[in-house]
Amino acid sequence: MRAHELNITLPPGQNGPVYIRVAEVILEAIRAGRIQPGQALPGVRELADRLGVHRNTVLAALRELEAQGWIVARPRSGFFIEDPLPERPVQAQAGAGSGDRLGFDVPDNLKPITNAANVRVDFSDGVADARLAPMEALAKAYPRALRLKGPQLLQASEFQGLVRLRKMLAAHLAEQRALVRDPAQILLIRSTSMAVMLVAQALIGSESGDVAVENPGHPLVWDTLRQGSAARLHGLPVDGGGLRVEALEDLLARTRLGLLVLTPQCHFPTGVALAAGRRERILALAREHRFAILELDPEYDYLSSPPRPLAADDSTGQVLYCGSLSRLLAPGVRLGFLAVPQALADRFAKARQRLDWQGDPILEWAISELFLDGVITRHLRKVHKACQDRREALFDALRFALPDKVGFDPAQGGMALWLHGLGKLADPVRFELWVRSCGIKGIKLRPGAYYDLDNRPQAATRLGFMAYTPEELQKAVPLMT
Repeated sequence: MRAHELNITLPPGQNGPVYIRVAEVILEAIRAGRIQPGQALPGVRELADRLGVHRNTVLAALRELEAQGWIVARPRSGFFIEDPLPERPVQAQAGAGSGDRLGFDVPDNLKPITNAANVRVDFSDGVADARLAPMEALAKAYPRALRLKGPQLLQASEFQGLVRLRKMLAAHLAEQRALVRDPAQILLIRSTSMAVMLVAQALIGSESGDVAVENPGHPLVWDTLRQGSAARLHGLPVDGGGLRVEALEDLLARTRLGLLVLTPQCHFPTGVALAAGRRERILALAREHRFAILELDPEYDYLSSPPRPLAADDSTGQVLYCGSLSRLLAPGVRLGFLAVPQALADRFAKARQRLDWQGDPILEWAISELFLDGVITRHLRKVHKACQDRREALFDALRFALPDKVGFDPAQGGMALWLHGLGKLADPVRFELWVRSCGIKGIKLRPGAYYDLDNRPQAATRLGFMAYTPEELQKAVPLMT
């Protein structure tokens, strides 16, 4: 690729031969990393016009750089940056902010990305297997979208997302999840984190607000709530029946709650379902104390016999419901939805506009084609079967390779298992050492403290399995011994 957009100028008023000054300007760009090894320089005529010198002057400068080993001439192709370079580019000297130092303070809650250099198998979360995605259908849907609706889809779209897909989702939710919502109540979003950010900004905002969350729970949800608002988080314990309602009642007795974030169908990270009696009581408390509920349901499509969403039983506009198509199709398909009460639809559309001006209309049209052609329905059956096969293969592998180290509840659903330590690994400290030893072998798991709001050690972790075939799972688990 030729560096046609190379921004260089020749500073006036310097001493010395002009061709040497031209060579120094080009060399400075190479050393700063602005031109990459192997990349073609602009042509001699183009460089001469840009620098305001004669072509012969540029040619002399390039010959000088070639003699120093910085560039190489290729017949009938031009001059190329040498690969490898005689010395490393010094990008840190290119200007303020290009190195490791900063000219401002960074808040403590801004954490770096985890280094994945040694990861062979990532069990730290449950994500869809992109190899199962309906590739051929998507390959046909994208060009069809551009061919039929290209000019419209390449312009600004509706602030709530493409109405065609919202209509498909409304019909899908009504049929599959008994959740009846008008398309105007549905917003298309990029991720669950975006839904949490929208709710945090719209319902909590910059003024302090009290938000209840499950504990153990999802740290990404907690971080998003804190970054998107001035929320004060209150952790509520979870047991085999889901969130403990008596803890919520105790909190309401002393705190005016603004929001409860809940994963009732498949609790993150343990996979348990909220008991029927608790569901009814939580809805009653929300009505009585007038707080909103954000129901996160990204793994619904992987549950064998899921209960209807909490939002389906909401008659007073308490529940905002979030689902994911990324979890169903592939991690790279960044698409989900947020269903809100009718009175909030316009306000949330405005909030979505600020975060994501128009979404991805081409992707949204393509996915609506998959709904229309029945591809989504067939894909659901496919992932159900794959989930069952992979879950059973994982059960066998864990029982054979780690019978005395970890236990699990086979009845829990979703894309992951909640493992708890047995014997010596029932000690949280020893369990964390085991998680670290797995990491050394290339098996990525999170320590139990990661899922605790107060970062307290736990002898448990989440093992996400859906991205791996039965054979891959049965090869990876023995490495964890």
